[in-house]
Amino acid sequence: MQLFIDQLVNGVTLGSVYALVAIGLSLIFGIVRLINFAHGEFFMLGAYILFFTFVQAQVPYGLAIVLCVVGMGLVGAIFYKIVYEPVMDRKWTAQLVATLAASVILTNAAILLFGGTQRGAPTSLSNQVLILGTLRVSYQRLLAVAVTLVAFFLLDLFITRTRIGRAMRAVSQNREVAQVVGINIRWIALVTFTVSASLAGLAAALIAPLQTISPTMGALLTLKAFAIVVIGGLGKVTGAVYAAFLVGLAESLATVYVSSEYKDAVAFLLMIAFLIWRPRGLFGQKVGI
Repeated sequence: MQLFIDQLVNGVTLGSVYALVAIGLSLIFGIVRLINFAHGEFFMLGAYILFFTFVQAQVPYGLAIVLCVVGMGLVGAIFYKIVYEPVMDRKWTAQLVATLAASVILTNAAILLFGGTQRGAPTSLSNQVLILGTLRVSYQRLLAVAVTLVAFFLLDLFITRTRIGRAMRAVSQNREVAQVVGINIRWIALVTFTVSASLAGLAAALIAPLQTISPTMGALLTLKAFAIVVIGGLGKVTGAVYAAFLVGLAESLATVYVSSEYKDAVAFLLMIAFLIWRPRGLFGQKVGI
């Protein structure tokens, strides 16, 4: 039972990072109709921002989180201008190839700049453990879960209560009509990439202290996030959150009760199952945030 509880805690923590990454990917697909295969590299760059600010520059951890979010927001805006905007009006195949190329370029640029050596950015919270009976969980994990829930709540308010958020929803539901009523599609796409990258930076700032940092850490994460988006329903932000925690728990339990060698296949097995039996995802709705 203790082992089962520990894996549940690990699964919820894993689900929180998947949620923050998958939400951003889901936003981009729901609004821009693009699977950004460089999204995992956003997470990787955010982790390096944390390392250089928190570990190298000795910036307080709270401020380092803010710098990760803001810095990755700028990266998202630059990515939109350099990678997506030039192919925005071209076929989806050109857009897909552009993001794949960007993924390869960012990974190799990180190897050249930072080297292939794995790095770490542990915080004091990583080593402090909360003990409740037989339950033992680090405060860093609790922080990751709590901040994820708060971030999702704030994002939901942004999308449903602000003018820009309502414009994003309009574009996701009918791009042509949104243009007719005067919504600037390019501005909405820019905001979407900025928010998406910021969420990836937040995920990196919360989870990097619990794992090693390397240039290739985002490659598999992109594919898992894509599987989560499919499970939750293409473009459905709420569905992506639920699916992220489902995958996180399934992976954690599979590590112990099946084999750690197969844990990375769990997300894709679940995706295949949903594509067969529930192709529209958890909530059975069409694309749209």
